Amino acid sequence: MERDTESGSESAQDAAVLPEWRPYAREFPQWYVWRGVAGQYYARVPRTSPPRVVRARNTEDLRREISRAEMARLAVPARSRFRDYCA
Repeated sequence: MERDTESGSESAQDAAVLPEWRPYAREFPQWYVWRGVAGQYYARVPRTSPPRVVRARNTEDLRREISRAEMARLAVPARSRFRDYCA
């Protein structure tokens, strides 16, 4: 059985979520948004460590949660791993 990850069911699922998220998509282009099985919306930024994931019941609340996560990320100064070793 061959598995097609680039097309088929995944793109159909993204198209189903896209109309609801479209008003906010340009505001958060790096966030990947999907709708879970239970109806909640989830968003994540791929390839981040630690993972940044938020969830909400609707797209308006999801936008607020993403905004909060972005503000929290910007409020914490980035630590350099070399700072402790500099004289």
